[in-house]
Amino acid sequence: MFARIVLVILAFAAAASAGAQSCPRHLFVSGYFSNNVAIFDACDGHFLRQLDAAGRIKGAQAVRLNPADDLIYVVSEVNGQVQRYRHDAGYSFVDVFAQFTPEIDPTGIAFGADGRVYVASYGTSRVFELDRATGQVVRTVLPGDSGLLGADNGLMMSAAGLIYVPGYSTSSVARVNPATGEVRAAFVPSRAQGLRRTRGIVDEGATILVGGEGSGEVYRFDANTGAFVGKAVTGLGAPTGLALDADGSILVLSGNRVRRFDRNSGADLGTLATVDEGAIEGGTFIALIPAVGSTGLITNGFTGSWVDAGMAGQFGLALEVLRGNLLVVEIYMFAPGGGQAWIGGVGAIEGDHATVVMSTINGPGGRFGANFDPARVQNTPWGTVTLRFADCNRGSLEWTSDVPGYGSGSIRIVRLTLPAGLACP
Repeated sequence: MFARIVLVILAFAAAASAGAQSCPRHLFVSGYFSNNVAIFDACDGHFLRQLDAAGRIKGAQAVRLNPADDLIYVVSEVNGQVQRYRHDAGYSFVDVFAQFTPEIDPTGIAFGADGRVYVASYGTSRVFELDRATGQVVRTVLPGDSGLLGADNGLMMSAAGLIYVPGYSTSSVARVNPATGEVRAAFVPSRAQGLRRTRGIVDEGATILVGGEGSGEVYRFDANTGAFVGKAVTGLGAPTGLALDADGSILVLSGNRVRRFDRNSGADLGTLATVDEGAIEGGTFIALIPAVGSTGLITNGFTGSWVDAGMAGQFGLALEVLRGNLLVVEIYMFAPGGGQAWIGGVGAIEGDHATVVMSTINGPGGRFGANFDPARVQNTPWGTVTLRFADCNRGSLEWTSDVPGYGSGSIRIVRLTLPAGLACP
């Protein structure tokens, strides 16, 4: 009954539901100065969400999916961390996999087919192998005195098991065979064919694509010899991130746009995404990561009470799925200054998630019984929450509040109760 009252009060917040089919890939874009990783639909380029809303990422660099544990690794250069996030519909934070000392300046990350983890150090111009379980350095595969300077975020492990290292300061590329220890520090010599400030590197099999941030071009070199093959894309403004899309086209992060180019001719095929929409400043890296299949539409089986088990009773939710593809959300928690706080709202369901505008629902001005005066009841705007679900028992809650003390953040949520008569799909 109470949910129905909230619906009447907040019905203006409900938007028309979106019936668009989900894209099988997400585009991750790192922002160094904005300290964030924004996620976009990789098919039409519209902004979806921030990877992390809790302010953990400082100086975002490489982002890659590790097939060995199916977790997303994010290099956070300024605080010297490699962070991990779940590869599910919620993309929730897992842990800090590796913590480095200030002089390391981690930038790139790559994974071997055997599950080995490698990290590039801009500050020491080295590449380390990390222990897969502890994140501790176990060996150095590219020494700091190799001649390459400024190992950058385009660090790449090829399908052939070779590591390619961009030297930002030497405008070069090194190649390392981690199995034999062989190092070719000047695999692509400094400033070859005009290459300046090496950034992204992409594996094409027989060739590699190499981005020159300073020269505004994407080059193609032989993956076995390092010989120059040709220029894949020219006339760019400070290209940083590189990726190959599923259709074979080249994606380039240049300025505030992710642009698409024909892989053979280099023809400009248009803009996929405008990264300003994801609040990206100082874009450094792009990655295409498979979108995890979700339960699809949120059904009435998602109705029930949910909690964040990790907060020991601090956070509780009541969810109710209504006709018209709407989700009512009530959250019971504590206020920053102490005491109880209840907020609620209703929003449109969009596939496996819903964004809801929230207000306080303890109505200052209300009175009990005969003293009740509806004209004195107020619903104070609180902010927004976005709920995403991996299935009907697991999900995540992200919030951004306009009320001082709450800030923004995200938590994992799990089901507590399922009302009788409803089925979890």
